[in-house]
Amino acid sequence: MKIKRFNTGGFMTHSYLAWEDDGTAYLFDCEGERIDKIIDFIDENKLDLKYIILTHGHSDHICGLNRVKNSYPDAKVLIGDEDAECLVDPNQSHSNYIFGIDFVYNGPFKRIKGGDVIGKFRVIDTPGHTVGSKCFFDEEDKILISGDTMFRRSFGRYDFPGSSGEQLFNSLRRLCKLPNETVVYSGHTESTTIGEEKIFLSSLGIL
Repeated sequence: MKIKRFNTGGFMTHSYLAWEDDGTAYLFDCEGERIDKIIDFIDENKLDLKYIILTHGHSDHICGLNRVKNSYPDAKVLIGDEDAECLVDPNQSHSNYIFGIDFVYNGPFKRIKGGDVIGKFRVIDTPGHTVGSKCFFDEEDKILISGDTMFRRSFGRYDFPGSSGEQLFNSLRRLCKLPNETVVYSGHTESTTIGEEKIFLSSLGIL
C-alpha cells in the first residue's frame, strides 16, 4: 500500500490518498474545495478512486466532499453510522461555526461500523472526539488512519458537544493493542507509530 498526504484548506487538516498496486485508491477525509491537487494526482497516476472514507463528521474533514464526489461519481462515500447526520446538518458538523458556511452533502453514502471491511482496511470504532469517530487499519501493511483520535504525542479534543474524554481514552487504549510497528497517519500532525504513542500515553497515565 502506498500513501500520500494532502492539505487542501485553512485548518491544515490532512487528507490521505492510499492506493494498491492495481490502482485501487482510497481517499480519507477531504477538508476544503481546493482539492485540485488531489484530483490531478489521481488522474495523472491513473488511479481508480473506489472509496471516499470519512474518519468523522467535523466540517474540516468533510467540506470538500461534494467536489470530490462530483469528480468521481462512482466512488463510494462512507462515514461512521453515528456521525452520518453531520453530512446533512451544518449544526452537527459545525460547518457554520468553523467555516461560516452551511455545508450539506448532496449525494449517496453508506454508514459503517466497527468490524466492517473496506478493501484492505478494517474499521475500528473509536468514539470520543465525536461519537462516530472511526479509525482504519490495514493489517498487512501495518497502516492506521486515525483521524482526530490519535495524534503524534497528542490526541483529539473532547470538549465538543457529543465528545467524551472517557470514551476517547478507551479508544486510545484500544488502538494501543495494535502492533507497535503500525504507522499512524493522523488528521493534523506528522505520522507516528503505535509503539511511540504507547510510551507517550503511558507517561500520562492513560495506559
